[in-house]
Amino acid sequence: MQVLYPVPVPTNQIFMVLGAMIVLMQGQKGGMSFHLLSLLFLSTLVISILSNNIPAFFKPWSRFMQFAFLYIAASPMISGESANRARRQMTMGTIWACVVIAMLSFLGYFLGFGLYMSGFIQSYMGVTGHANFLGFYTMVAMVWFAALFFRGTDTKEYAMIAAGWVACLITLLLSASRGATAAGLLGSLIVIYMRLKESATHMMTAAVVGVGLIIFASPYLATYMETMTQKGIDKENMDSSVAATRGYIWELRNMEIEKSPWVGVGAYSCDITLPSADVFYDAKNGTIELGSSYLGLMSQEGYLGFICFLILAVPITWKTYRYASKQGTPYAQLWLGLLVAIACHMAFEGYLLQAGAVQSVVWWFVLGAAYQCDKVADYPVFWENNDPITPEQFVEWKENKQ
Repeated sequence: MQVLYPVPVPTNQIFMVLGAMIVLMQGQKGGMSFHLLSLLFLSTLVISILSNNIPAFFKPWSRFMQFAFLYIAASPMISGESANRARRQMTMGTIWACVVIAMLSFLGYFLGFGLYMSGFIQSYMGVTGHANFLGFYTMVAMVWFAALFFRGTDTKEYAMIAAGWVACLITLLLSASRGATAAGLLGSLIVIYMRLKESATHMMTAAVVGVGLIIFASPYLATYMETMTQKGIDKENMDSSVAATRGYIWELRNMEIEKSPWVGVGAYSCDITLPSADVFYDAKNGTIELGSSYLGLMSQEGYLGFICFLILAVPITWKTYRYASKQGTPYAQLWLGLLVAIACHMAFEGYLLQAGAVQSVVWWFVLGAAYQCDKVADYPVFWENNDPITPEQFVEWKENKQ
């Protein structure tokens, strides 16, 4: 479980403000429209703060302003041709940052400059500050390599991309992040399935090759699974006190939901009167260990905020699925894999509204990029120099190719 960084992180704040300014300026230059469902969700944060008497040390308005800058930069709230292009560029930069961190951490393990967490469980955290952070970055990189594999043009490129994917898998095992490992594998499988589902021969070939690789690699991967296995054993043997279990954190969130079901206990806060609640928040810097993004959202913003989040995220995910499945666009397939992977990961980590957490930054940028899947059919590997082709143009090109 992770404790998120407090609000005063100057580099994060500068990045969010610059990102928001870029989107706003590009929106003014190329035309701008507002996504009402995005505005509706943002308004629920304001409602939850105004409806509750939140202790000052949680700094709800400071955290809300930081999130608002991220939301403007990353979410679909402000759309337009130039604003969308800027958002796509920033999203790809964020993805590549995750790839660089994952690859450096992989090299760090073998070259000796990677770091380990101190404490009861010696999880590998690479060049990051926590094993959970490394797990998330590597999960994103794994899905990216799965999508990038289909951009290969020769055997050398295929081999390099496959090696990158395997390096991500090994790094995930070293980090002992079980949730990120499962989510990364699921996201990769979604990308592969969507890409190959139109050809039964390709699907069968991929299945046979995949099973063969698993059988061949199992003895070698077992070496890197020792930390993950030990982590599971240690957690079973740990004392079941409230300070040591994620289950009690979830119980706290449920108690908060029962206490204030519709508007929650207030965004960026928790109910400090609940038994042992002080174990899971820090009054000095206002951080909270939520245990789950979804339970945290319901406890802080109530059913109102949770429903508005579903109204925002589910239609975008469904639209991305339709374009990934029916039109078969690589753009939609990539973002669908990442949306599913991060959505699964959020069930066990609470960072959805925490702009100070890079995980939150990645989620909102991915959602903002996925929203454009009806206008963009492909993605650049590095930088978008030309106008992207539309899904209609992609389908026409694919039909002519066949």
